[in-house]
Amino acid sequence: MNGSGKRKRGRVALVNLPQVVPDLMYTPRVRKAYTDTAQILPNLSLAYLAGHLEKSGFEVCYVEAFALRLSAEEIVRRLREFDPIAVGYNLITETFLESLAYIERIKQAFPVPVIVGGMHLSLYPRETLSHECIDYGIVGEGWRSFPQLLHAIAQGGRDVGGIDGLVRRDDGGVTCVPPTADSVPLDRVPFPARHLLPNEAYSCVMSKRHPVTVMISSYGCPFKCAYCDVGTIRHQMRSAESVIAEMEECRKRHGIREIWFQDETFTLNPGRVQAICEAIRRKKLDVTWSVRTRADLVSPDMLASMKAAGCFKMHFGVESADPDVLSRLGRSMSIERMREAFSWAREAGISTLAFFMIGNPGEDRPALKRSIRFAKTIPCDFIQVNKLTPCPPSRLYSQVVKETGRDFWAEYTLGRRGAIAEMGNYFSVFPPGELDRRQKQFFRAFYYRPSYVARRLLAVRSWHEFATLARAALSIR
Repeated sequence: MNGSGKRKRGRVALVNLPQVVPDLMYTPRVRKAYTDTAQILPNLSLAYLAGHLEKSGFEVCYVEAFALRLSAEEIVRRLREFDPIAVGYNLITETFLESLAYIERIKQAFPVPVIVGGMHLSLYPRETLSHECIDYGIVGEGWRSFPQLLHAIAQGGRDVGGIDGLVRRDDGGVTCVPPTADSVPLDRVPFPARHLLPNEAYSCVMSKRHPVTVMISSYGCPFKCAYCDVGTIRHQMRSAESVIAEMEECRKRHGIREIWFQDETFTLNPGRVQAICEAIRRKKLDVTWSVRTRADLVSPDMLASMKAAGCFKMHFGVESADPDVLSRLGRSMSIERMREAFSWAREAGISTLAFFMIGNPGEDRPALKRSIRFAKTIPCDFIQVNKLTPCPPSRLYSQVVKETGRDFWAEYTLGRRGAIAEMGNYFSVFPPGELDRRQKQFFRAFYYRPSYVARRLLAVRSWHEFATLARAALSIR
């Protein structure tokens, strides 16, 4: 062990565990390709927490097991070397049991208190803490609670009962203190602690430059799509000044050359978008960047300004090109409006990716054919096709629970891995095997067109890019 007991009391480790794409979203071949190469990016939740803990006076060790492909044994070696008083993890519902397997192995070899957080804990606190390898959880934002819990652990674990949002085992059960603290304005939250991250290790198959990182310019979403959990989170937006300050830090302090904004509706406020673009140009920030947004939240002038400021890619949620299916999904957007957005982006010189889902409520074969036809006729550069998997706390998942009388994800959290397979792609009219074939058909219909292949090959800039595209193509055979 390194350091004295006094120094150890101020140490905490945060571990970003290896991640896998959930089984129900893709076929096994596509799932493996996506997990291995498509997107290896920082865990913003843990990076934000690391920055906050450092500002609160703690010494933080960030263990990037995902990007560096660390084994459980290597994670333990690094933890022993740092010798923290506690280890923190961020939990994701769809991959909870995979994460739990790592946590159990690590806790057995390095038995210090384990603290977990994330949306999953907020949904299933008691089920999560039923696993003995997890000692505490923090529900909610945790900016005040996490440091308070660490101080209590340093004092032997006493006096933790009143900590806001704390989940713990007590007298044979699990107790939860409801989170009551007001949200901290996003502009006041310390930037992610990227100096602790192996920034050179992150990559994305569609990146233009490296190193690459991720940012958020807002939190939550004001729209209420039936399949999405983000709309259940209160929407907050950062100021243009705060966004630019973080972009400057990324470029000047960390040498980052590309930023992927992960919030769902980057272009919600046109005035803020314009202010960000003007500041990027004025400060001559040498970064390229991409955003996610809705097709009804862009205009030709906005896209031209974004392109001039370095935006090179936009991700639009299409989901379906059938009006009835869109209505069932709570998507109040016309097909023609989506078509216009892709055309405007192409005219501005911005590459586009369209998100589609299959297995949607009311989606029969003709409806699915309409989506495939739409994908082939819009000026879009990439598509991503997911099988709809109902997840909490979305409205569609609430419908599943109401109709079946079962909370499949709660059962899964308790250790019943087969529960999710029993739920399956609940709303799909296709049998599971046929839905897999339809997903492959969708991918092939778009990516295997001779005109598309020729255009992509002409755009290749390096052997690495060619090899990456070739692997992606082989994954959808």
